[in-house]
Amino acid sequence: MLKSLSAFALASMMLAPAAAAGVEEMMKADKDILGNAISYPNGDPAEITGIMITMAPGDSNGWHSHPVPTFGYILSGELTVEYETGEVKVIGVGDTLVEAQHTAHQGHNRGSEVVKIVVFYAGAKGVPNTVRGK
Repeated sequence: MLKSLSAFALASMMLAPAAAAGVEEMMKADKDILGNAISYPNGDPAEITGIMITMAPGDSNGWHSHPVPTFGYILSGELTVEYETGEVKVIGVGDTLVEAQHTAHQGHNRGSEVVKIVVFYAGAKGVPNTVRGK
């Protein structure tokens, strides 16, 4: 298992969900804890979103991509992510990753345990975090 994956796409679960996968928005913010606007170094306004993805055994989240930087941490289970490039990655409990950006992928829970992933998007207002399709 990969413990720290840079340029890895967890996106397959930070997704616009497939029918059986569950996605719960945990937070969305454009201000920090002190109430100050969050912005990128060039001054563009930022919007940070955190979600929890839950996938039962046999679930898939369908083909999708992420136009914004996406980061994840696997809390339980093991996820197999298939990329349009033909690459396949397997990520499991305790793995962290930076999802592939602008590359279509889909995640599958091929195990017998529920997959739970905490995902954060470093996005911007008006820009979708996930785009469905290949």
